[in-house]
Amino acid sequence: MKVAICDDDINQLAVIKAAMENYETAHDRHTYEIECFDNPLEFLQHLEKTGGYDILLLDICMPGILGTDIAKEIRRKKEKSEIVFLTASQDFAVEAFALKAAHYVVKPFTAEQFAEALDRATEKFTSKQNRNINIKLQNGDLRFIELNEIMYVESFRHSQSIYLKSGESIEARESLTRLSSMFDEAARGQFICPYKGFLVNQKSIRGIEPAKIILKNGKELPIVKRNFAAMKQQYFSFMFRREADKPG
Repeated sequence: MKVAICDDDINQLAVIKAAMENYETAHDRHTYEIECFDNPLEFLQHLEKTGGYDILLLDICMPGILGTDIAKEIRRKKEKSEIVFLTASQDFAVEAFALKAAHYVVKPFTAEQFAEALDRATEKFTSKQNRNINIKLQNGDLRFIELNEIMYVESFRHSQSIYLKSGESIEARESLTRLSSMFDEAARGQFICPYKGFLVNQKSIRGIEPAKIILKNGKELPIVKRNFAAMKQQYFSFMFRREADKPG
């Protein structure tokens, strides 16, 4: 995993890097490639040129730009980095978690506190990776897509259109049967077939009526009327299981 550490205090930078190296030694499940930055503005420019990291360890109170502002830019670009804030202040905790930070650690921290933060960040990143799939496009290219970004798939004349949350649609060369198998392998039961030629991500459903499914973007898709009750029960079971699986 690619890890970036950004802290304007070079002594703290060395402490965090050493903690990261000790964590890697103690947890041999993953290899971490670590890069350090003591200038937040230069770090942001580096991100622009080279792309994102898997895990970011960010100080918050830095000259020129706050670590939370760096995180906002990363989230704006839809990058999927897991972010851990390491800071001397507790004042930014609410904002940090609004930015979907994996953890918030107050300096000085213990080895146990650091390990807890990295455990959580690594687990969240790994979980997301397991739900990504490679899809072959009509032009022969491969597209790496996070499963939760897919709202639904519609098949028409041997072509599969995949509709994403962003509003984009892509044309897949894979058959609908093959896509269904890939989705089920990555996240069993998350996608259903409400009507011939459609696959729907149950996480994208806003409501189910006797003749249609209503998605969160307002799109309506047909269902087989005789399957309404069973489909509604299937959806409720999926959502209940999803809530039950969330950590308390």
